[in-house]
Amino acid sequence: MKQHLLAPFLLAMLACIPGEARAPQSTANVPWSPEVRCVLNPTNDNGLHPKALSALRGIAVAHRVTQGINHSVSSGNVHDTDGMIDGKPYTGAADISVRCLTAGQIKALLDRLGNAGFAAWYRKPGEDDWTGPPHIHAVWAGCSLKPVLQQQVKSWLEGRNGLGSDRPYQFWQPSSVIKEKVQTLFRASNAI
Repeated sequence: MKQHLLAPFLLAMLACIPGEARAPQSTANVPWSPEVRCVLNPTNDNGLHPKALSALRGIAVAHRVTQGINHSVSSGNVHDTDGMIDGKPYTGAADISVRCLTAGQIKALLDRLGNAGFAAWYRKPGEDDWTGPPHIHAVWAGCSLKPVLQQQVKSWLEGRNGLGSDRPYQFWQPSSVIKEKVQTLFRASNAI
């Protein structure tokens, strides 16, 4: 291979390695971007922590958020208030649509979410103890979280599913670089 072609070739190869430290990547051609044709449910990012929403915008996935804050009293609701900013409640939890994405694309998105500071799981019915609709459940590690979300982040850092069963998560695992990034954010924002 000619020397002038070697550097771009190596950079392209590094870009394919999930979780490797690298320069920010363009979001123009990612399969989950707003430019990709896919009929999605309306965005519902209400009450999402502002820095979490900014991070989701930075990886071109904010338009896929289907649930931010939710004040339902059901026992399984983890999207209720984590804290207040300027007198308004926020949550660090977001549900993200996976409509029109393949399993490989979902894994790539989980990788990007981890690099952006989220502990995130693909929730697929019948897998990893999930029984609801398919989506990505993501928890922003860079804000003060209520105990149930703190426990989910800890579960993610240990390679587990973040559910009541706390079993090993089978679909995808973050690299040590991504885990360290999320753990650093989590420790800075939560007294653990």
